[in-house]
Amino acid sequence: MSKISTKLSLLFLLIVSSFFMLKVTASDLGHVIEVKDFTKLSKQMKQQKKGLLLMLHAEGCSYCEALEEDLLYPMVKSGDYPNVFIRKLQIDSGVPVIGFSGKKVDPEAFAQSFGDDFILTPTLMFLDADGKEATEKLIGYNTPSLYGGYVDAQLANMRKVILKKNK
Repeated sequence: MSKISTKLSLLFLLIVSSFFMLKVTASDLGHVIEVKDFTKLSKQMKQQKKGLLLMLHAEGCSYCEALEEDLLYPMVKSGDYPNVFIRKLQIDSGVPVIGFSGKKVDPEAFAQSFGDDFILTPTLMFLDADGKEATEKLIGYNTPSLYGGYVDAQLANMRKVILKKNK
C-alpha cells in the first residue's frame, strides 16, 4: 500500500469513527422517552409508587420542542424528580400505542379519552398508575420563567393523590 492510500484509509477511518461518536453524543443531547406501552409503564409505576408526567405533543410543534428542551429534559437529567416518570406521546403520529387497558389505541384517541374533543399541544398530564388524572393538566407553554413552578405544584398535588391511594 502506498503512503497516499494509507493516509486516505486512515482519514476515512477517522471520519467514520467521528460520525459514530457524534451520533452517540447527539442521542444523549436530550429527549424525553416516547411512550409506546402504557401497561408496562403502569406496572413500573405501581411497583415504584410513582406518578406519570406525560407531555402530549405534535410533530412540528415548536412550543412542544421548547418545553421539552427548556424544562422536561433538564428535569429528567437532574435526578431531582425520583417520584415521577417523565414521558411524552406524539398524538398525531398515527402509530397505535398500548393503552392502560392493554389494548392498542390511536394516540389521538388515547388523548381524547381524558374528556377533550380537541387536544392542544403541548399538554402536560399528571397520571396515576391506573391511567387516571391525579391533578389538573397544564395546557400550552407560556411564561417559561414561571412554568417550572406550575409543574412542580402539580407534581406535588399528584404525589399526594398517589400516596393516599397507596395507603
